[in-house]
Amino acid sequence: MTMNRRAFLSFGKKAVSQSPWQNFCQRVARSVKGKIRDEGELEGYGAASVTISRLADALHLQALCAEYDTAMVLEGVSVRDNVIGRSCLNVRLESSLSQVEPMGENACLAQPAATAGQLLALGYRQFEQVPADVTLAHWLASPQYHDVRPGYTHTSGLERIHVMFADGKTAVLGGFGVNDESPLAIPTLQRIIPNLFELLREDDVEWSLGLACWPFSYRLDALKALHADINLARLFLGHQATLVWAQEMVIRKMPEAPAVTPGMVMPSEQERERLVHSITHVEGRVKGLFDPSGVFLYLDECL
Repeated sequence: MTMNRRAFLSFGKKAVSQSPWQNFCQRVARSVKGKIRDEGELEGYGAASVTISRLADALHLQALCAEYDTAMVLEGVSVRDNVIGRSCLNVRLESSLSQVEPMGENACLAQPAATAGQLLALGYRQFEQVPADVTLAHWLASPQYHDVRPGYTHTSGLERIHVMFADGKTAVLGGFGVNDESPLAIPTLQRIIPNLFELLREDDVEWSLGLACWPFSYRLDALKALHADINLARLFLGHQATLVWAQEMVIRKMPEAPAVTPGMVMPSEQERERLVHSITHVEGRVKGLFDPSGVFLYLDECL
């Protein structure tokens, strides 16, 4: 069928009149297998949600979110009204991303939509106090499920994690020490890791290692060999999906649930007064190292 001149010109006008947000949503729809739901624009910023069924879809979404200045949000971690100064895309993980592959008798490789109930049924007792329907992506992101004692991040059982950084690069992170410098072979981490250890040496951060409750949102204490070896993966326990996007995790069976969670202990007033400025400084520095452009959420945008 041929197109007459009037129809041709009308078609062109419709194409040109699309907003950047509409273009973004169309490109998301073409890039991933899942369906996108456009919630429209409000005061110049859009909101939408999409369900992904492939790990690779996260890479496509990161590229589009970076291009269109849109926050890539793990569904349930924030709401539209909390996201400041940019549009937001809520990403839901389809249940098909819930495979758990045994790695011997005491560990497994698990996808991000696997649930606490699945792991508990397989004997991973660290999930006893986690609601059965909580996904591993949300378990990792949520501080309330992790041992708050400095140096006790190993009670999570998290050994390694495959992550996507805010720049779209990916890496597998885990144990790191004098005899294992493989993370430094990754350009993104060549810049980040020395800065993290520099933060760890700051007076208030060192002092915090002796407190009953780790006061910072990011687990820098995982980089100090107190009660277990240094492990970069555990830096992200409770990070509220603000630093990286979790793809897969290696988890080891633990004999019991974490001993101390945030609801059981709080810093004293004197401790909070000393740390009030350091918390903003340290958390801002870590966020700036991993996600300087704000592709993921900021802590003050989380629920």
